[in-house]
This record gives sequence, structure tokens and C-alpha cells, in this order.
Amino acid sequence: MARVQEFYKGKRKRRNYAFLPFLILLGLLAVVLVLFYGMQKYAVISKDGVTVEMPILSDGGNVTVDAQGHTVRSFDPVSVPVQFEAPDYSYVKPADGTNLPQVRAIFIPSENINANKIIEYAARLVAGNALVLEMKPRSGICLWDTHTQMAEKYSLNMPTDITASIPEIISQLKEKDIYLVAQISCCIDELLPTRTTAYCIHTELGLNYTDGLGTWLDAYNLELRTWIAEMAQELYDLGFDEVVLADVAHPSLAEAIPLVYTRDISTSRSTAAAVCGLAAGVANELRNRDKVLSIYCNTREALVRDDLTTGQNAVLFMKLYDRVYLSTDKFTYSYNVEDIQNNVLSGSVYDRLVPVVINYIPDNTSWVLVDGPEE
Repeated sequence: MARVQEFYKGKRKRRNYAFLPFLILLGLLAVVLVLFYGMQKYAVISKDGVTVEMPILSDGGNVTVDAQGHTVRSFDPVSVPVQFEAPDYSYVKPADGTNLPQVRAIFIPSENINANKIIEYAARLVAGNALVLEMKPRSGICLWDTHTQMAEKYSLNMPTDITASIPEIISQLKEKDIYLVAQISCCIDELLPTRTTAYCIHTELGLNYTDGLGTWLDAYNLELRTWIAEMAQELYDLGFDEVVLADVAHPSLAEAIPLVYTRDISTSRSTAAAVCGLAAGVANELRNRDKVLSIYCNTREALVRDDLTTGQNAVLFMKLYDRVYLSTDKFTYSYNVEDIQNNVLSGSVYDRLVPVVINYIPDNTSWVLVDGPEE
């Protein structure tokens, strides 16, 4: 006779052994985290590097006592390689070149900036609408009452009858609805080096580097960038509609001459790194401007790539600045337009690449006319 079961045996559940590897992995991860954070107290940082010293593994062989009775522990240095890359400007958002006013201007050199001469130039604006005033030539003398930090620090403010008359002259020109552009020389300056050599490029002998254009300031210098931005802001505040930066460049060297700069850098030196860094720095300091900021380009090569001679790159300049001014002639300008046109991402190339020409008015929406000797 079969035995009657008094209790019902429930169905056995299968154990999920696949869950065990996950628990083991989780445990190992926990151990790693504990070791990582727990061993940080054994990290020893010195000027030679970083080492980990665990008491349990130490045999005391790296511990000595100096003459003063101090315990000295020596450690094997840890080499931590650090690699610095050259600046990358590919991320720069292109400037909005739309709705720029056309500039059809006559250039007034610094020696002709006075009330009578400026009136004469303004009277010649038959086909034009603007004047470009050279407010800081390569001599370094500012033709307005400047109070930048650099001017105050090194007594660069040199008041004259002309500097006193500038606000009134600007007011009169604005009443005639004349568009005003101020031009300033940036990296060539004869005045500042007479006050200090702290911002100059030097030769190996410690002399200021000078060539046929003048004495060169160091484009790597951060204070120089701030000074240029402060001057531009002062000129905006005086009533100028636009500021154009000239001589943003590195000296052209016929031979490889070792030069000494004012600033140590972590990347390899190049003319492009210096000049493009200066251009980007000034544009960044004036990024909140509500007026036009422009820059000169000196060579055709710079319209398509880095010009390793001057360090200029108009492709980058077109991203950073509203306009690029280019000294050219009537035979070359059409080729200049072809060179840069694909890199003018907004606005008209004929208003953003401004030809600076001598003794003739080009067939273009924007231009600057420079008086020169008759041929």
C-alpha cells in the first residue's frame, strides 16, 4: 500500500548561477575603487615627479638622516610627459560680414592730420564717403589724447594742439555724414622702445630688433595685445566708426637671424603663431564691440595660407575681423578676390576685402585711395 504524503513538496526553483560572475565583477570593482582612493595617501609629490610609497613594501633603504638630524626620504622620479600642441583656430566662429557699410575712403597720413588739411581731404570726397586717418603711425606717437594703461605707465601721452583739436574735428566730420576710420600701427613703434625695452623683439646681443620699417614689438606679448585693444576702444569712444590695425606682422628676415622674445611659450615658435595669436587676442578683447574692426594683410600668399614670412593669415583674419585691408593695384585686385572669395563665408567679398590703392579709384564697392607721386 502506497504511503500517503502528509505535506505537499513545493517545486524547487532553479538557481541562477549566471548571476555569480556579475557579483564577482562588482566585488572586484569595489576592491579597485577602495585601493585607488585608499592608496592616494601614499602618493608622494615632489619637484621630480610623483611616486607611491607604501610602508608595507618599504625596506627603509631610501630613508637617510642628514647632518641636522632630519629624516630624508629619497624617491625614484616618475616621468610625466606633457605635450603642448600649436593653437587651433578651426573652431573660431566666422564674423558676421553682412550689413557692413561700404567704405570709399581717402587715406590721410599722420603728417597731414590737422584741421586745415582734413577739411581739404573731406572736400575731395566726390565719389567717396569716408576718410582713413592714420592716428598712430610707425613713429608710435598717438594723435589723440590717449590714457591707456601703457600710455600712463610709460608717458606715451604727448598733448599737442592737434590732439586737443581731434574731438572737434571728428564732430565736424560726423556732421557732414562722413564715415571715419582710424588706422593704428601695432607691431612697429619708435616711441615705446625709447621708454622701455620690455615689449621689443631683441637680437642675441640684447639690442632692439630694427629694420628698414622701424623697431619691432613682440607679437607674443600679452600686454601688447591689451594695449592695442585699449587704443581701439578709445578711438571708438572718440567717434570713429571703424578701427583698422596695421603692421600686425612679424619682421621679414632675409636671413635666419636668432631673435629673443619677451615671453616663453610651451609650443614651438613660428611667425604664424605669434601674429595669429596677436590678431586673435585683440579680436577677443573687443568681441563685444558695436563698431567695425578691421586688419591689414600685406601679401597675396596670406590670402590663401599662412605667410611664414610675415606670419599673417587672411583666411583666419576674415573669421576674426569685419574687413581685411590689402595694399594692391588695379591689375592684381581681381586675382586677390579669387584667392580669398571661398573663405568669405558671409557678406560681400567686395566690401570685406578692401583694396588700398595709389592714385586711382578702382571699380569696387569699397576702396581706400592713397595719394602717391605721379608716374
